[in-house]
Amino acid sequence: MAESSQENLLVNKFLISLVDGKIIGYVTGITVEVQHDKFYFILKVKALENIGKTGEFHPGMFSTEKKIKISPEDIVSVGSDAIIIGGGKVPPVKEIERLVQVASEYSMLAKELEEKEKLLQELKAENLSLSKQVSELERELKRYQVLKEDFEHLKEQLIKQEGQLEMAREYIKLLEGLRHDIDAIKANVEKLTTGYVEEVVRNIVNEELNARGLKKTLL
Repeated sequence: MAESSQENLLVNKFLISLVDGKIIGYVTGITVEVQHDKFYFILKVKALENIGKTGEFHPGMFSTEKKIKISPEDIVSVGSDAIIIGGGKVPPVKEIERLVQVASEYSMLAKELEEKEKLLQELKAENLSLSKQVSELERELKRYQVLKEDFEHLKEQLIKQEGQLEMAREYIKLLEGLRHDIDAIKANVEKLTTGYVEEVVRNIVNEELNARGLKKTLL
């Protein structure tokens, strides 16, 4: 049924070669030939000759009849007045339309890809900037780490010095206490020494006075 319907569509129409760019003739009949698993159309075509200068169609312009064998793949398009064939070199109209649609989709995808590529470049630039910032922060972190280590070292030194200072203060307090004791001992020694010297001097004077028969000194 499908082949019979397709046969009727191909009768009483002009046959045009898209590859050669000319009218081959007028289809008056059609038969189907099957070879292996494929079928072909055998078109009875009246050749187009004796075309007038005006280009108008008339009965005398058709002369001899010939047969042309085509496959369904050769048919590019079938209209109300003409059959366009491409000789296997031109895809069918539906295929062309599909290719046009594919080309349109490809164009859209290419545009999206271009936009995504642009976005990717922007992200790469941003990533490079962030990488530089991270590197700078890492250098700052290392510098702060060194400063922290120096601070901890100074802190230990300060604690050590504070301990030594506290010991020095305690030692000074001890020395001050000893100084008071030494001053007291010195005062006692001086007092004892002074009293002893006075006693010795008094005894010497008294002995001298006694020797001379004088009174004892009141020293």
